[in-house]
Amino acid sequence: MFEVAYETTFRATHVLHRDGQPVEPQHGHDWRVEVVVAGESLDGLGVVVDFARLQEAAGEVCRRFHSGDITAHPDFAGQSPSAEAVARYFFDEVRRAMGPEGERLVRVRVWEAPGCSATYSPPRAALRC
Repeated sequence: MFEVAYETTFRATHVLHRDGQPVEPQHGHDWRVEVVVAGESLDGLGVVVDFARLQEAAGEVCRRFHSGDITAHPDFAGQSPSAEAVARYFFDEVRRAMGPEGERLVRVRVWEAPGCSATYSPPRAALRC
């Protein structure tokens, strides 16, 4: 099995909340995002996926939040924008942005700060390598 990873960053604020009530003040992070694609075989170029494809897909999602407030983004309405929720969101959106190649996406890891990360990967039955 081959794995290919691409890593990028964005700066954004968020507020965690429970039952619609903030549990901490608004604060910012320099978020780091890693997207990982896997496959048992390589294409005609000898790659699982072109790094430029990963960069394009992850970058498009990062631009939605860069220098903004994740909490205020419509896609996070009604949910607390925890690192776990951000990881799942990136997984779903990067997979969608990649089209058919997105089926090879196996996980996304986000860091709020050095040493503080959350990873999302779908249930094994949903993976297609």
